[in-house]
Amino acid sequence: MRPLIYGNGTLLVCVDERGVVRDFYYPYAGMENHGGYVRLGLFDLEDGRFGWLEGWDVGQGYQDASLIGETVYESREFEARVTVKEMVHQEQNFFLRSIEVADTSRRPRRLRLFSSQNYHILENNYANTAVRDGPMMSHYKRDRFILQSSQPAFDQFTTGISQWRGMEGTWKDAEDGVLEGNVVSHGTADSTLGWTLALEPGKSSTVHFWACIGRNFPEAKRIDSWIRERDVEAIYRSNLRFWGSFCMKARSPLLELPASIREAFNRSLLTVACHLDRGGSVIASCDSEIKQQGADYYTYCWPRDAAWVAIALDRAGYGQLSFQILQFFKRIIDKRGYFRHKYTPAGDLGSTWHPLPMVQIDETATPIYAAYVHWLESEDVRELSSLYEPLVKPAADSLVKFLSDGLPGPSYDLWEERKGVYTYSCATVFAGLRGASAMAFALGDDVSAERWGEAARILRENAVSRLYDPSLGRFKRGIGDDTVDASLFAAWYLGLVKDDDPMAEGTMNSIEKELCRPNGGVARYAGDGYQGYMNSWPLCTLWLAQWHIRRGRLDKALGLMEWCVRSSAPTGLMPEQVGDKGEPLSVLPLAWSHSTFILTVVECLEALKKMATSQSL
Repeated sequence: MRPLIYGNGTLLVCVDERGVVRDFYYPYAGMENHGGYVRLGLFDLEDGRFGWLEGWDVGQGYQDASLIGETVYESREFEARVTVKEMVHQEQNFFLRSIEVADTSRRPRRLRLFSSQNYHILENNYANTAVRDGPMMSHYKRDRFILQSSQPAFDQFTTGISQWRGMEGTWKDAEDGVLEGNVVSHGTADSTLGWTLALEPGKSSTVHFWACIGRNFPEAKRIDSWIRERDVEAIYRSNLRFWGSFCMKARSPLLELPASIREAFNRSLLTVACHLDRGGSVIASCDSEIKQQGADYYTYCWPRDAAWVAIALDRAGYGQLSFQILQFFKRIIDKRGYFRHKYTPAGDLGSTWHPLPMVQIDETATPIYAAYVHWLESEDVRELSSLYEPLVKPAADSLVKFLSDGLPGPSYDLWEERKGVYTYSCATVFAGLRGASAMAFALGDDVSAERWGEAARILRENAVSRLYDPSLGRFKRGIGDDTVDASLFAAWYLGLVKDDDPMAEGTMNSIEKELCRPNGGVARYAGDGYQGYMNSWPLCTLWLAQWHIRRGRLDKALGLMEWCVRSSAPTGLMPEQVGDKGEPLSVLPLAWSHSTFILTVVECLEALKKMATSQSL
């Protein structure tokens, strides 16, 4: 899990549930993970005791609506409390930690704080160099340079070799309280720094420690100099105000909602922002721990996930960010008009388990729908025109070519587990074609508008007649597949049927009856076995909440939204899945969970406003 994350679109840093820095992504949000670990230890110079802080009692949280996090370590045995405040600067590429060591023994103390770093630069720990340079300790390889420094300057240091031929790392050197002072190491190089602190009874001392990253030493050193010219607390204050102002830009006033939902909405905005690269990519999750369960990550841009993020940002009033995502789509779309399974944050083809041509049709349809939502929200015809020829038109033409006998041809479903013709896929293709038709009409391309609109009409007729089963009283998951699946919400949400249609009512009633779990959440589908039996997904729970909002049952919707809040990490980050005991499972956070929460809150506020207007008439 990664309950604390900090990012600026270029540098993304993730901290685990024990306060250890695990992920250090640069220069893309989610690509080139230079992280191994950064961990803290404390040595008592009087009695020779040592402890790595991740073994102490740990509490974590964020400061208000910000990307300033805090990890508090406490040990009764050690009679000390360590508070780590940390952030990534909103513009400059550095990670800042302020480590306050407080005595709880009520006696004079001489302690030594240690920070041990093991970077896997360019994704591995081979051929690295760690070198002490005066008040700086740098790690580098090729065109990636990490410069570490502090106030006050460290008075202990060493470099060494880790995880090679029996050598565990310089963290072992810290455990006797004295570092040997080796100046430079190469290969599987790591480093450890130390600060000697003299504490009066009940008092504390603070070390400010930062890691600047650039493509070379001069670039990293410029950032280091920038920090040294400023007051550290002023840097935190600037970051706090920046992200607070970012959240205040949200279009909808939140005061009518419970405080817990307001806070979760802001945390969702900030979490999505961390997953958004400055080039427009949105990774599914920054949590690299998933590799422990397989040989790959979630740090890819799925066009479907990214499109739903764009939709949520547009609806919340962040159209400038959604336009960045659409610009990324414009850059990566295949010349034949479709999107592949997933992409790296740089726009290269990502790994896949789909056979050629690696097409999952909802991942071509949803970006068109996102472009349509952007057009509706922005009403900026210049932006629409810039997207139309390179993105909308080829993708819509590709969707029409994919149709066979009135329905999309066989494709992997949104869960990427089975191939066939599915209701969710049909709904996204319908929404994409209908949106493309409207955009074509706005730009005077009447021939395309008519062709795409007619294809959408025929698709809807066939989807309703062939995927709705009157004997079941609901939509089927797909042709020849009667499974109840939470993704069937798309039938009404994306317009195959109206939300007041009995077909929508029967479908959603079946989802609520068969997929609601004892813990209060909603599973993906009957019999789901991915990482546990029918785990709850915040994503699916929010789809049910959106249904209740649409039908005016706001109390039920708020209850489901509150469940998502309660099932998040204590820091407010939402996982992909939740176990029967309420524990986060799989990756944490998941950008799609957070974007759907944003969208659900916006729809709830719109419903409240509509109700207030009708009552005043």
